[in-house]
Amino acid sequence: MKKILLLIVAFLIFNGCTNKEKTVDHYNVKYEEPAPIKEETLKYEDFNNTDIGIYYYENGSYNLVKQYKTIFENSSDVVVFDIYPSSNDYIEKNNYLENLYNIWTSLDNYDDLKIGFNLKYKLDDGKEISYNILDPDTALNYDIGHIYAWLYDDYKHRFDSWYSHIEQEEFNSGDKLFTSIKIYANNIDNIVTPITFTVFTYDSEDDIDENGNYRGNSSYSIEICDINKTC
Repeated sequence: MKKILLLIVAFLIFNGCTNKEKTVDHYNVKYEEPAPIKEETLKYEDFNNTDIGIYYYENGSYNLVKQYKTIFENSSDVVVFDIYPSSNDYIEKNNYLENLYNIWTSLDNYDDLKIGFNLKYKLDDGKEISYNILDPDTALNYDIGHIYAWLYDDYKHRFDSWYSHIEQEEFNSGDKLFTSIKIYANNIDNIVTPITFTVFTYDSEDDIDENGNYRGNSSYSIEICDINKTC
């Protein structure tokens, strides 16, 4: 009887140890933390290669501007530039507007294509000013107050002897062909550098980065300088 009891006790002890070891082995399994998922940054790429240029009408043709020199005066017009989807040095006046419209509407991405501008200059306190003009409202930039601009659709008014700039309501209703821009000096006494004036085309919001800088392929820039001060 004692032998039987001893065998039973030994069996229980052995079996208990075995189970305990299994339990310990089970809980000693090392689990590795999954590696953090890396967020992939999409690389920006622009497929819009539309030619764009800043032109000035003189001597019977529209001439591509490289630099524009003039005399700045407060509360007066500086210049009116024509915007044309081209990089040619000049464009003949004949059928200018008809050709312009036909070129714009023939572009593959015309339905999504928009025109924007940027003005950049420095003040006498060292502050650098840079702002985009994307619609008639932003063209005025009352908060900054040095340079104003008005946008025009010459094609729409090609048969009119006189017409005004594009109003915001017109722009909101679908008018978006900025064929010319008037630059106006409002209060330019503390501007100490030439004004860098840029025109660009864009077809999506990511063509302008988080800092407001255009980063696409379709742009053209010139300098506008004051003969008495910054040229």
